[in-house]
Amino acid sequence: MHGTNKTICIAGKNRCAIECLKYLIENYKNINILALPNKSDKGFDGWQKSFKKFAKLKRVSITNLNYLQKQKDLFLFSLEYEKILNIKKFNTKKLFNFHFSLLPKYRGCHTNYFQIKNGEKMSGVTLHKIDRGIDTGDVIDSLKFKISKNSTAYENYDKLLNKSVLLFKKNIKRILSGKYKIKKQNLKKGSYFSRKSVNYKSLVNFKEIKHNLTTHNQIRSLIFEPFQLPIYNDKKIIKSFFKNNKIRLLYLK
Repeated sequence: MHGTNKTICIAGKNRCAIECLKYLIENYKNINILALPNKSDKGFDGWQKSFKKFAKLKRVSITNLNYLQKQKDLFLFSLEYEKILNIKKFNTKKLFNFHFSLLPKYRGCHTNYFQIKNGEKMSGVTLHKIDRGIDTGDVIDSLKFKISKNSTAYENYDKLLNKSVLLFKKNIKRILSGKYKIKKQNLKKGSYFSRKSVNYKSLVNFKEIKHNLTTHNQIRSLIFEPFQLPIYNDKKIIKSFFKNNKIRLLYLK
């Protein structure tokens, strides 16, 4: 159990935000804890659990950006929060983000999709300070894991959620104490993708299946139920396997 008069806000959605909030509740009993759910979170469970619902269940105060921006002794952790935070509007510099890639590669949006599509062999979550750019802040820590040859975007996303929680638990104590090291990103070695860089609806229909690794990666990068599944011969694909230069597909029944 830890005692502190600091305020911590978890901003974001789904299992990663829920588990991090739960960890704070269980281990930091004398702390002021706030929750900032995404606007798309209506307070009930869908294919992802509702962060807003969980916060209310645990009697954690739901806050807003206007209030947070006025707080001086605030630690804010973004876990899939939907907005880009403007640090100029905050009275604190203790703003942190958990980004679903190994920075500086794959800054911005659709990080999971592009990692699978490009055939990356490693993925991970990066904890970094929030600065004026988009995912350009100094890196504090990261957790890596291997992407198997047949992993889908959905399967990889599930691992990213798990790693973000582990990364939070690993670093929260030293961040609150200020005893952490930072490393600047070499942005010249990185990449960035905007929200408009992918139109999934235009990609899901395959007229033909070429038996090569590029096509295999394209297929599995689009397997993310319930948002979309790739389609071939009017059948939805739920898994792609690549072996001996051949693609074998599993379809939704």
